[in-house]
Amino acid sequence: MTESASARSTSLIKALRVLLTLEDASDGKGVSEIARELGLPKSAVHRLLTTFQAYGFVQQASRSRNYRLGPALARLGLRAAEQYVPREVARPYLEALAQEMGETVFLGVLAQHGVLIVDKVEHGHVLRVAPDLGTLLPLGQTALGKLLLAFCPPAEQEALLAACPAGSHSPGLPARLRAIAQQGYAVAVGEWMPDLGCVAAPIRNGQGHVIAAVAVAVPQSRMPQQQRHDPFAGGGAALPYPTLIPPVMTAAECISAALP
Repeated sequence: MTESASARSTSLIKALRVLLTLEDASDGKGVSEIARELGLPKSAVHRLLTTFQAYGFVQQASRSRNYRLGPALARLGLRAAEQYVPREVARPYLEALAQEMGETVFLGVLAQHGVLIVDKVEHGHVLRVAPDLGTLLPLGQTALGKLLLAFCPPAEQEALLAACPAGSHSPGLPARLRAIAQQGYAVAVGEWMPDLGCVAAPIRNGQGHVIAAVAVAVPQSRMPQQQRHDPFAGGGAALPYPTLIPPVMTAAECISAALP
C-alpha cells in the first residue's frame, strides 16, 4: 500500500469510528466528548461531523449542539434490512401476530455477531417491551439469537459461538441449539432481560434456508405460570407452549410462503 493510500485508509477508519461512537448515544454527543473518547483532535472530529452532516449521516440538535445519527443512515439501514427479508412482505403478518397475541412482535436477522432488529410491532400495553429498531441483540441470550444460531451451518455456528463474549452464554448452549433445530423454535426466559420471555421461529427463503426470525416477547408477569421457563434449559424435550408457540410458528411459515 502506498503512503497516500495508507493515509486515506487511516482517515476512513477515523471517520467510521466517529460514526460508531454515536450508535448508542440517543441524546447525541458533542465534539469534545467524541474527541476525548476516541483520542482525536477536536478539529478533526468537527471536520468529519460537518461532512457527515452535509450528507445527512449525522444531525445536530439545535439546543444541546450534540450530534446524533442522521436520516441517511436510517435509510441505508432499512435498505440493507430489505436484502434479508422484505419488510413490506413480513409486516402484515407481524401486525396480525401482535394483534392475536396482544404482545410485541419482532423481526430479526443475523448481522455481524448479533441479531439486528429490523422491524417491530407493539401492542397497546402500558408496559412496553424493549428492544428498539436497529438494536443488535446478543446471540446466546435471546430467543432470536439462539434460533438463528441453531440453523447456521456447523462451521459458521462454531465461529459465531467462538466470537461471543466470555460468559455470554452457558456451556450447554450447543446441545440446546441442536434441540432448537429439531423442535423448530427457540425460547429464552429472563436471560437477556430479567423480566422478559420470548419465543422465536424461523423464516425461510425459497431454497429452504433460514434468513430471518420472527419472535413474540412477553413480560414474565403476563406469561402463563407454567411457561415461565426455558424448556431447553435442562436438555430434555420441550414442553408444550399452547398459547405462544403455534401462532409464532404459523406467522413465520406465512412470511416464508409469501417471500418472492
